[in-house]
Amino acid sequence: MSALFLFASLGVINGFILSIYLFIKEEKRIADIYFGGLILSLCLRIGKSVLAHFNDDLDKLILQIGLSACVFIGPLFYLYSKAIRQNSVKHKRSDLLFLGLLGGATIILGIVFPYRTEPEFWNGIMIQSIYLVWAIFLVLGLYENRAVLTKLFRTPKQLLEEERYIIGIAVSVIFITLTYQTALFLRGFTYIWGSIIFSISFYYLAGRKLLGKKTITPKTNSQAPLENGAQLLAQVELWMNTEKPYLDSKLKLDELASQVNLSRHILSRVLNEEYKFGFSDFIRTHRVNEAKRLIEIRDDLSLEGIGFEAGFNSKSAFFDAFKKVTSQTPAAYKKSIQSK
Repeated sequence: MSALFLFASLGVINGFILSIYLFIKEEKRIADIYFGGLILSLCLRIGKSVLAHFNDDLDKLILQIGLSACVFIGPLFYLYSKAIRQNSVKHKRSDLLFLGLLGGATIILGIVFPYRTEPEFWNGIMIQSIYLVWAIFLVLGLYENRAVLTKLFRTPKQLLEEERYIIGIAVSVIFITLTYQTALFLRGFTYIWGSIIFSISFYYLAGRKLLGKKTITPKTNSQAPLENGAQLLAQVELWMNTEKPYLDSKLKLDELASQVNLSRHILSRVLNEEYKFGFSDFIRTHRVNEAKRLIEIRDDLSLEGIGFEAGFNSKSAFFDAFKKVTSQTPAAYKKSIQSK
């Protein structure tokens, strides 16, 4: 039993350390913050399970904290998956508001109905509601990962290391969720299995991350040039000019690759090796060219309106991109057009 306690506890302790690192490291993505929150929530829930399994007289406040953390597992997995898919660079207010409301409701209910005096409430409607939220957002998170999961079943050999890592996280969260959901409704099934799965998953993913860093770099450096790169770039350019997918302000590399019938990896190589400047510059340039066309023919639109029509999601993004591509502001370009 002591070895089991040590194994389950080490995963939780290392998880706490990793979550803190993700919160405080200098170069962090939005996805890293949500992932840190997800790991922290899992650690609180699983840590409570470990303590409760080996201590029947555990303080009910610890039980309350562990159960309260469950409400964030599903939502944080969903937000992490969405941030990865959209390559988010800033928090959305709606997401932060949702987390704030969820946390506020959990804290208020915990104060009004503390576990120490209201165990029936927590073991009844509260835990059922929490687990329902957990399950719903797990499904939503898997839906956000649909492109990677589809690739797993259709073309698994084309999966990138980062995509394999995302799948590993998703599978781990699925098994942990199933373990706790089963223990809630099936007598005799213990929560300690969730702790064991978490520890195994943690060390597996950590090891894969370390090994991945060692193997990815030499592989990419030894890739032969694309034989039909120019043809593929022409194919993508034709699609951009005829279908104008860049008008969608949320267009991502995965989505464009699907539209032009290329893998994400091949499209990325085409835009980096043939176009030279990568996906972001490729889309930005097309949007700026569209904005220039609209400036010439749409006198009824403001410059800000033209930016949105061309696929930019904000006025500042439009103005910055326009100046970077054309070396002048949209207003200066419009004035030059009018003078001609």
